[in-house]
Amino acid sequence: AVVWDGSPHAPFIASAADQEPFEDLDTPSRNHYGELVAFDRALGVFRKGLRDLGVADNTLVWFCSDNGGLKNIAPDTVGGLRGNKGTVWEGGIRVPAIIEWPAAIMPRVTDYPASTMDIFPTIADLLDLPPSALLNPVDGTSIAEVFKTPLTTRDAPIPFRFGNTGAWVDNAYKLVVTDIEDQTYQLFGLTSDPRESKDIAAANPERFNSMKSAFQMWNESVQASVDGQDYPEGRLDDGEPIRRFWWDDERYAPYLDALKQRPEYAPRLN
Repeated sequence: AVVWDGSPHAPFIASAADQEPFEDLDTPSRNHYGELVAFDRALGVFRKGLRDLGVADNTLVWFCSDNGGLKNIAPDTVGGLRGNKGTVWEGGIRVPAIIEWPAAIMPRVTDYPASTMDIFPTIADLLDLPPSALLNPVDGTSIAEVFKTPLTTRDAPIPFRFGNTGAWVDNAYKLVVTDIEDQTYQLFGLTSDPRESKDIAAANPERFNSMKSAFQMWNESVQASVDGQDYPEGRLDDGEPIRRFWWDDERYAPYLDALKQRPEYAPRLN
């Protein structure tokens, strides 16, 4: 089962009871944290349900956010890191995760770097699925070994591409691509400088060039995927729908006026 919760997310409307503990905060922050309270409660209901069904011990629960926190929330939700959601700085992509599986994992804390891209490869590994269960190219890797062994170093770097920006995270080092088209790169040491305040590319030319080349090769493979070259035919079929937002689809036209009255759609539609 995969659950993508609608909270915390715009338009951020928490109940009065869930806002109450945050009455000293400004309105956006009060609603944001109130939604976190509601989500925490819902997750508790879910975990209690697993216990009530008698399946909690042998159920793997993988909990994480899909991006970093937002701007203009106080106290901030990125732990003082640089950037926010929508950026490839640590504040936009570094998030905590909790993996619970009582029958197989002893509770502990790990700094092992992982990604949402690792979820399916890990599940495929645990279920001993054949290689054909994964469609190439595969960016993630199984982290099942981390459940049993206190590993600290990851073999496969973690790549990111968002718009015209990107990142290449290789354990203690991170390449930040602030402009893919103009090939603008910076290098940071995450262990000593998690807030990405000092570019160390000039002091580490060999590592910088190696990570830059690796990112460029990966980025080309991503573009090939976007262009359909991973399909057996090597292309996207003619006649497939073009990429567009749902509100530009004429099939939604009869409903747009009604949707404009709803807080979750109004900001975009108006």
